[in-house]
Amino acid sequence: MSRVVVAGSNKVIEPVIEKLHELNLLHVVNYSGDDESFGMGKPVGKSSEYAEQLIKLRSIERYLEITDKMPDKQFSTDQVISQMGGVLGSIGDEVIATAERISEIDNEVKIKQDQAKSLKPLAALPLNLELLYGYDSLAAFVGTVSSPVEADVSKVSYVNEVFSAGSAAATAVAVFVPGEKAGEVSAILSEHGFSEISVPRGLTGSIAGAISALESDAKRLEGEKAPLQKKLKDIRAQHEDLILAIDEYISIQSQKAESPLRFASTESAFVIDGWLPTDQFDMVKKELEGAAGGRVQVEMLDSSEAEKFVEGGEDIPTKMNNPKVVRPFELITRLFAIPEYKEFDPTPLIFVFFPVMFGLILGDVGYGIIIFVVMLLLRRKFRTPGWQSLISIVLISSIWAIIFGILFGEFFGPLGLWAYIFSSSHHVGLLGTVANPYAIGTSFGPEFYGPLGRIGPEIAGFAGPVFPMFRLETASVLLLIGISLFIGVLHTGVGSILGVKNELAYGKKDHAYFERLPVLLFQVFFVVGLLGMILGGLTHPLVILSGFVLVVSIGMMVKGPEGIMGVTHVPFFVSNLISYLRLLAIGLASVGVAFAANQLAFYVAMPMLSGGGHDGFTTIAIVVGIVVLITVHFINLLLGILSPFMHPLRLHYVEMFTKFYSGHGGGVEYSPFGRVRRFLRD
Repeated sequence: MSRVVVAGSNKVIEPVIEKLHELNLLHVVNYSGDDESFGMGKPVGKSSEYAEQLIKLRSIERYLEITDKMPDKQFSTDQVISQMGGVLGSIGDEVIATAERISEIDNEVKIKQDQAKSLKPLAALPLNLELLYGYDSLAAFVGTVSSPVEADVSKVSYVNEVFSAGSAAATAVAVFVPGEKAGEVSAILSEHGFSEISVPRGLTGSIAGAISALESDAKRLEGEKAPLQKKLKDIRAQHEDLILAIDEYISIQSQKAESPLRFASTESAFVIDGWLPTDQFDMVKKELEGAAGGRVQVEMLDSSEAEKFVEGGEDIPTKMNNPKVVRPFELITRLFAIPEYKEFDPTPLIFVFFPVMFGLILGDVGYGIIIFVVMLLLRRKFRTPGWQSLISIVLISSIWAIIFGILFGEFFGPLGLWAYIFSSSHHVGLLGTVANPYAIGTSFGPEFYGPLGRIGPEIAGFAGPVFPMFRLETASVLLLIGISLFIGVLHTGVGSILGVKNELAYGKKDHAYFERLPVLLFQVFFVVGLLGMILGGLTHPLVILSGFVLVVSIGMMVKGPEGIMGVTHVPFFVSNLISYLRLLAIGLASVGVAFAANQLAFYVAMPMLSGGGHDGFTTIAIVVGIVVLITVHFINLLLGILSPFMHPLRLHYVEMFTKFYSGHGGGVEYSPFGRVRRFLRD
């Protein structure tokens, strides 16, 4: 990126703006107003008219429930201009009037439903509604009580009229007394649990008749609303893409018209500051000079001058430029922070590690295929860029789930389920029982390979390929612990190396060599030391070497920027590595649930409902077994989508990114002045 200044006469500001917007390359830096020689520019063209049009158009979109989407149809600028008047005129007026009428109906329906609901407790009273209110000399109390009130009301007001109806638990009453007795009667009624009901004004006739009329009116209004809603749906179906194209057109015109508010300006000239990809400068300079007839000056500042802006707190914009297959994973990067200009873009690392971690956790062919198919279907439905990126991430990850599922020999759990269905010899019993030939063990013997057995030739003196791996076997668990820690060392190690590189790029050698580098050494040799202990105990050469390096790394931390306090982070570095055991633990939980589903259906539910035998299952036993199987696997599949996504995400954000990424507060994404047209044809 290079810092660029564009200056020229206000007479050519409009063609310059038009060309800059068309090129969509200059990241404009808003004028701060610090220089007293310049003021802020003024909008050009029809900025106020565009603003009014956008307000009305967004109202239309809201009423039609139109949201951002990928276009099914594109329009030329001439088509948009010719049809814009109709959409903002008659069609828009019709939409707004229809939507407002629907809103009025909803309000009226709610009022009538509330009135009917409030009157229902009074329905049994033998009085017309107009008799319950509107007196000058009488006080009327209408509501419900929990006990009879006639006697107590008579004690405080000899002159009274009490009407009641209903059960003793909730009795509807209407009490009429002289106005001067209102306070005393109110106190008496409160002792009987009186709850006042507000009687709607303007209603006449019997209470039951009024309730029926209110409910009938509400239904009539709901019937009136249905065709209005259909009208809005029809308008949306017919004009949705056109409305979004008009929105895009007006937004572009408004953006161009209001852009001088971002420029420095005098009465006769303007100045535009911004950042531009260095290799595009010559082309942009030529295009702008051509558009302005040579009456504009385009200059690139040298690196020393540009550096002054950076030192003053200005961020150089970052443009992430990744291959197409990697690009969806930029979504995960953006969720954390945009890389600074001098930082390494972690998106390629996410592309490498994230799907592998996802696949290692899920590791099931059946689940992977289902997720893959579902994502393909969702890709057709959700076509906005954000959804497309998310779906692509899960698609790629599901492929790795299938690959690991083959390595683990799992298809909706260990393949013993399918061996049961297609084989005449069924193994019985639960995991770990004598009857199960795949019982827990610690060797790499036959049980290590699970129901499929070893795939591949046996070679004298060599155990043969470790495939497929039965994950519930103890030897497999031990191997996966090692694999998880190895991934942790590799993952955090790459982060630490990039941390050293980033600190050097910012000229902070003390942070690079005495903060980032010691972390790398400590974590790598901590695991090497564990390996040495497993191979030969405390006297193994790897343990001795690791101990020496660990002491050296801690000494380097003490010499670092934090001094002795740097050592306090050591437990955090250890927990970083231990955190990668979640790749094993979450995966074991998933395969355990799948295994339990298979066992529960085929070795518990079906035999139990068939009288205890394993052959000749009854119809009801098969049906119940299949329901159990599908239910448990479905729940496990939902968890198998969420957990393998969230936990690798955490390992990237917490364990890896903290080693190198956005240590200076995050960057600013390259956002050039212009717009990518989606509904408009260029």
